[in-house]
Amino acid sequence: MKIIKEDENNNKIIGYEPTLKDSTIKFHGKNNILICEENVRLVNSRIQFKKDNSIIYLASNKYNYQLVVDIYNNSVLFMDKNSSMNGVIHFILSEEKNIFVGKDCLFSFGIWFRLADPHLIYDANSMNRINWSRSIYVGDHVWFGQKAMILKGTHIGSGSIVGAESVVSNKKIPSNTVWAGNPARQVRSNVFYDRQSVNSYVTKDTKKSKIFDSSKWIYSDGEQLNVNDIDKSLKSKNMDEKIEFLVQLSNNEEHDRFYVEVIDDESLVTYEKFNKTQILLVIIIILLLLCFILGLLILF
Repeated sequence: MKIIKEDENNNKIIGYEPTLKDSTIKFHGKNNILICEENVRLVNSRIQFKKDNSIIYLASNKYNYQLVVDIYNNSVLFMDKNSSMNGVIHFILSEEKNIFVGKDCLFSFGIWFRLADPHLIYDANSMNRINWSRSIYVGDHVWFGQKAMILKGTHIGSGSIVGAESVVSNKKIPSNTVWAGNPARQVRSNVFYDRQSVNSYVTKDTKKSKIFDSSKWIYSDGEQLNVNDIDKSLKSKNMDEKIEFLVQLSNNEEHDRFYVEVIDDESLVTYEKFNKTQILLVIIIILLLLCFILGLLILF
């Protein structure tokens, strides 16, 4: 890749020079790399390499990037092609962990990604640290509602939706599901979205939208990537090897590369199941009350 800019601390911008509008890129450490493919436009953005040996990869985008990024030591921020942003997305990358975002994602206003708490928390009995930082992985075609907060250890499968003001922490979100709330829980499964906006629809558009005639946003088990392997692999690679890996990932067109299967896990209790349980409990309580009342009537 062509070196566009390089400073005395071996910080580089390589690939293609990004277009900047009301935006800044600052290197405070050393040996950092910003990689830009063609058609990278940064608007209202502030990118800061706070420490050393980190990489930001911005793939080609038909939309504007709107990013505020603080990246520290030995981390990778990877953003694949053609994600749209209705407002600035905030990223804080800490403690040598990474954030990967797939293709064609849809971001509303006020979205935050954080890999650390960031202050230390310990168990008072064992004196062991309990709040370890962890990487975040986001699949292709994921929709983030307004003011969603995505925290450490989150893995979101392709085709999913995260509701407005949701807080997602250390969750593995299956593909084609909807999650919402604080803390976020699954509220719907077997769904997908299309990025067409209904704001200007008239009656004929509403009628036309009744049925979607393609399965392109439905994801299934295929040639998916193992995100745990990505984290381990990056730790063992030098900067050139990391760049080669990121370029290959950007060129990976496998539809199901970030598919996440549904996991039979009690921690993934959905609101639908929760509501059914509530209804069953109410029915049981009513039946017990009726039995009690009937017993009293028989006695008296």
